[in-house]
Amino acid sequence: MRKIMSYFLVFILGWFMLSCSLTKTEEKELNPINLRCEYVKNPSAINSETPQLSWGFSSLKKAQRQQAYHVLVSSSAQKLSDNLGDLWDSGRINGDQSQHVKYKGISLQSKQVVYWKVRVWDHDNKQSNWSKTNKWGMGLLNKEDWEANWIAVSEDKYPNSPETNPASYFRKEFRSSKPVKSARIYVSGLGYYELYLNGDKVGDYVLAPANTNYDKRNLRHLLYKYSDRSKTRVLYNTFDISDILIRGDYTLGIILGNGWYNQRDRREEGWMWFDTPRLILQMEIEYDDGTTEKIISDDTWKVSTGPILHDGIFTGEVYDARLEHIGWNSPSFDDSDWQKAKIVRAPTGNLQAQLAPSDKIVRNIKVKSKIELDDNKYLYDFGEMFSGWVKIKVKGKKGTRITLNYFEEMGGNYRQEDVYILSGNGIEEYEPRFTWHAFRNVEIEGLSESATLLDITGRVVHTAVDSVGFFECSNELFNKTYENYIRTQLGNYHGSFSSDCPHRERLGYTGDGQLLVESSIFNFDMSRFYKKWLNDMADVQDSITGFVPHTAPFGGGGGGPAWGSSYVIVPWFYYIYYGD
Repeated sequence: MRKIMSYFLVFILGWFMLSCSLTKTEEKELNPINLRCEYVKNPSAINSETPQLSWGFSSLKKAQRQQAYHVLVSSSAQKLSDNLGDLWDSGRINGDQSQHVKYKGISLQSKQVVYWKVRVWDHDNKQSNWSKTNKWGMGLLNKEDWEANWIAVSEDKYPNSPETNPASYFRKEFRSSKPVKSARIYVSGLGYYELYLNGDKVGDYVLAPANTNYDKRNLRHLLYKYSDRSKTRVLYNTFDISDILIRGDYTLGIILGNGWYNQRDRREEGWMWFDTPRLILQMEIEYDDGTTEKIISDDTWKVSTGPILHDGIFTGEVYDARLEHIGWNSPSFDDSDWQKAKIVRAPTGNLQAQLAPSDKIVRNIKVKSKIELDDNKYLYDFGEMFSGWVKIKVKGKKGTRITLNYFEEMGGNYRQEDVYILSGNGIEEYEPRFTWHAFRNVEIEGLSESATLLDITGRVVHTAVDSVGFFECSNELFNKTYENYIRTQLGNYHGSFSSDCPHRERLGYTGDGQLLVESSIFNFDMSRFYKKWLNDMADVQDSITGFVPHTAPFGGGGGGPAWGSSYVIVPWFYYIYYGD
């Protein structure tokens, strides 16, 4: 028996070493990896009918380079597996280009999903294996592709009032009656939205969609002179739910907040809100039998207010848990006392698929210290400045009011506030949805015999750009300076633009942003981020004079050479580092 075991172990060891040897041999060749379409890995929806394709390489062999490439693009995964490029077969193209290779195949249509791969030849003219299969989806390219309507609680009844209404809760029930082949949701909610399917949140985005110059608006009481000759644009998000949707009953739910579209809290530089919040959603289902079905936003949706009594980017959120609609975003909820949604005016901005990175909760941090200030007030210190909010877990009496004040340091003159009112139904969890704060400390008031804080977590939130570089040396002062810079820069990334500060103004000041382009590119993948921000600058530029204002998207300010020059400096560095 021991002999058999010994032979078996020798066999396994030999097989493992042979496998490693073969793997290493393969890795010595030049192989294409990290395929991207319009800078995105497997994007669900793109706007371009001639997208740019890119790839990188892996090789253990030194001084390798690409001598030629071959791209296949197919209308199905099976055809691509059979090496049939029925949409585009580039054939062998001599050259070292591996970035911004423009698609030159058959015209692509709205909602089409295509599959692609690439192989290359190295400097010894040795051919690689085909890359892994990648894909991209086409967005809704034409205005007529949208059958959905913009819906809201109502049009703006009080356009001259700085007050806002509670957040809106929308729901729509539907039935998926047959086996599903594919399903996609195209959705935009202005200013911010959260989407649910049968009670579960769809996607991991927060503060979505990324804000733009959405719509024509009535600008009033501006601090600086500004002639509005801008262009408008609205971004939508696309979610592939093919793996989620099966046969059965479903409910789509959306919470709609004010965001930048209805920002009436900070008015120092003028009244610049667009309109009351509104949303558009189109869901397209393809069944296995070839039939299709669409669920669109219209006046058959039901809407109500709920526990979010106030949400403002600058002023925070007020949440009364006593007003929660338990199960509102699930089937069989009784919405008989909800009203019908209203079909409202569409924003003037054309709908475009968002390719820019979204804001996300990127990490959680714990409290470093806690100080009792008096009987029902405590100070929590997270040990670092960050942008985001806190999530609390509490238990207490119904109606107990807990106030969370966020600030940089004790005595700081800029405070931000969230309020949570307990439902009294056991352990409760709360975190805001449609605002963010910049802070190190949180002062919580209202904790007493009637309410106990069970847990508190810092939620770091910013535009989720990937890290591509870092700095480290033997000097700890330099390392700490670099660490603080990184946190500061990330804290200013929201909505895929670079702000001057993440609390007091939060605006995309072009003069501040253009100074940071190189350092940002050294540290993060800014390809999609800056492409979006450059479009923001193009939108707000005066179409007659060429004037570029202080901020993009426009949120106030004047202008001048230090700001307008960003529209030359940012694309110049973009070209230098990305070759685009």
